[in-house]
Amino acid sequence: MPAEPLRRLLGRSPELDLVRDRLEQVRQLQERYRSVAPDGLASSSRVSAVEGTAVVIRADNAPVAAALKAMAPRLLAKLLDAAPPREKSPKIKRDQELTSLRVEVQVTAPPPRRTVVARGEVPVDKLAELAGRLSDSPLKEALTRITRGQRKTSTRSKR
Repeated sequence: MPAEPLRRLLGRSPELDLVRDRLEQVRQLQERYRSVAPDGLASSSRVSAVEGTAVVIRADNAPVAAALKAMAPRLLAKLLDAAPPREKSPKIKRDQELTSLRVEVQVTAPPPRRTVVARGEVPVDKLAELAGRLSDSPLKEALTRITRGQRKTSTRSKR
């Protein structure tokens, strides 16, 4: 069976009408949320669900969640005010039913750390040979300093 887009499957199945309607409501709220929330907070959070009369917003970290909780009443008012005129009609009570805004933290996994590859031995003999073949220049001086520093066997004491 070939894979079909989820939108097409949801559109054809009458059993999934409620799911499709709820997903559409969340999508519309997400669009409005992006337009009313401050840019820094909007990029680190998203509308994830509507549970009963509460809009659930997921924040990427605790500082973003704290800022969103502090401005939750204003955000909810802006979300309701930003509804298109057709949705504000008394016949469509979907927006009038939204009475609270709940903020949850959903931390994403940090990217894996890169492993540090140890550098191999510096080919001191070859660098010294190259420095000997060069005419006087800043490069020759730098190579000479490098090779002179590598040939020392003693190290500074760590006090």
